[in-house]
Amino acid sequence: MNIAFMFSGQGSQYVTMCQDLYDTYPVVRELFTNASTILGYDVQTVMFEQEEMLNNTLYTQPLLFVMYVSIVELLRQQGIESTHTCGLSLGEYGALYDSGCIDFETGLKLLQKRGELMDVACQQTSGKMSAILGMDEADLQAIIDQVEAYVTIANYNTYGQLVISGTSEGVELVNTLALQQGAKRAILLQTSGPFHSTLMEPARLGFREYIKNIELHEPRKALLTNVNGGYVQGSLKEVLSNQITHSVQFYQMIETLVKDDVRIFVEIGPKKVLSSFVKKIDKTVTILHVEDGESFKHTINALEVAHEL
Repeated sequence: MNIAFMFSGQGSQYVTMCQDLYDTYPVVRELFTNASTILGYDVQTVMFEQEEMLNNTLYTQPLLFVMYVSIVELLRQQGIESTHTCGLSLGEYGALYDSGCIDFETGLKLLQKRGELMDVACQQTSGKMSAILGMDEADLQAIIDQVEAYVTIANYNTYGQLVISGTSEGVELVNTLALQQGAKRAILLQTSGPFHSTLMEPARLGFREYIKNIELHEPRKALLTNVNGGYVQGSLKEVLSNQITHSVQFYQMIETLVKDDVRIFVEIGPKKVLSSFVKKIDKTVTILHVEDGESFKHTINALEVAHEL
C-alpha cells in the first residue's frame, strides 16, 4: 500500500498548534525540550503563547519542523510509515526528515540558518506575494510578460491556484491585470518578502555556502522535490539551495505520485491547505491529515481500515 506524507509550508501556523499532542505524548515533550536546547529559546512558550514571534520566519521555520517531526514520530510509534514523501516549500524539510536525509538537530540548524538568511534578504528588498485564483498558467504568464517590473510564478499549488512573487509594484500591477482579464480573485499574502523569486538570491547564496559543511544522507524512500516536481535528482544540497529562489511545483509532485499509484495522502502540519489542493488534482485518492490529537486518532483508524481492505 503506497502512502505519501506531505508536509505543509509557512502561512498556516497558529498559536497553540501541537499543544494537545505535547500535553498527551511524552515523545513530543522530549522533542520540544531537545529543540529548545538546540535553538536557544523556549520552543513551548513561542509556539503556544507568542503569536508575533511564531509568525516571524526566524521562528516559523524551525518550529513548524518541530511539529513535523513530532507527528512523524507519533505515526512511527503506531507502525505507520510513508512510502513516498514530499512537502511544500518549508515542508520539504519534513520530507527530508521522513526520508532519513537529515536528523532532528540537523533540520533545526538548517532551518534556523535558512530563516536568518531569508529574513536578511527580505529586509534588503521590497517585494510581495499574491495568490491568483481561477486563471491558468499560460494566461497568467502572458500578463507577467507584459509587465516591466519583476514578477514570477512562485507556487504552482493546484489547478486554478497559482502564487506570484516579485517587486511590490509588479505584483500589484499583475493583480490588477489578472482581475481585469478573468481571474476570480487576486489575494495579497501576508508574507515577509518575495519568497521563491530571484529577489531572494542573497539568501540562496548564503545557504548554499552554509550547507556545504552539513552532512546529508541518501533518501531511504521515494523523495520528491519542489524544484522539479518529481523525484530528487542531482545534488540534494544544490536542490535545497535553489529551492529558495525557484518556483514550488506542488501539483506536479502530486501528479507524479498519482501516476505512480499512490492512493493515500497524509498531510502533516497545521490546517488542511495541502489536502484542499490534492482534492482538486484527483478526487479519487484518500486524503488524511494530522495536526492534533483528534486528527491523529482518525488517521490511525482510517489507515488500519485501508490496510484491511
